[in-house]
Amino acid sequence: MYLVRRALYEWFLNSHLMLAAVLLIAIWRHVPANKSAELYLLIGVGLWTIATVVHWAVFIFTNVVFGKPLPTAIARRLVDGDIPNQALVDRSYNVMQVDVTVPRPWRVKAGQSVFLSLPKLGVFTGLRGHPFMISWWERDSNGLTISLLVESRAGFTAKLDGHRNEILRAYIDGPFGLRHNFGEYGTVVMFATGIGIAGHLLYIRDLIRGYNECEVKTHRIRLAWAIEEESKRWSQVYMHSLTNSRSRIVGYALDGRTFG
Repeated sequence: MYLVRRALYEWFLNSHLMLAAVLLIAIWRHVPANKSAELYLLIGVGLWTIATVVHWAVFIFTNVVFGKPLPTAIARRLVDGDIPNQALVDRSYNVMQVDVTVPRPWRVKAGQSVFLSLPKLGVFTGLRGHPFMISWWERDSNGLTISLLVESRAGFTAKLDGHRNEILRAYIDGPFGLRHNFGEYGTVVMFATGIGIAGHLLYIRDLIRGYNECEVKTHRIRLAWAIEEESKRWSQVYMHSLTNSRSRIVGYALDGRTFG
């Protein structure tokens, strides 16, 4: 069931909402004439309505800033060049970095994620929020830009791959997630597989900055990252940016070999 849900995320999400509406109507139609049962149902619907209104208010606050353009996103492959015939095997060509420019900046923390919506990708695909970890961020005169690592598979990500290098109207929902304070430990050991490295990059970046500024106790990071041979092409993009920060903090292992 997990594999089916992973492959058909949009179908699962839309069907879940429709089934929830059908269940609510069915309960309403079959609730007994007992006034107390009807009252409990009304309380549940009222709480859901309040939570929905608050959620949409926060959503509008995050995405709409008077005098500034709405959020935009642009997807680029981390490996340049056209996709060869063996693209389905060589998954290094399927990894993209999606840069989202946010009009209302916030203090990005490691471990945060957002739900990304891209209306151009379709009503039932693009308008539904899709969850991604924030793997990087930058701040300049244009505002905050967050970067997401995305692997093209099916549905939303496949359509996004077809619109790469295009500036797309975007909406974000979030951020969500809690930050863990790893700076209290002298040595931090991290494990990741494939694109799962997205959840570690900001932690590593923060620990390097904290080490250079004498703000954390961490003096060594051991990252065990299991990746396929072809994925090394895009993995070096981030590893080089981290290890070139003039810090002795990073050591990482790929296929049993240690770097950094």
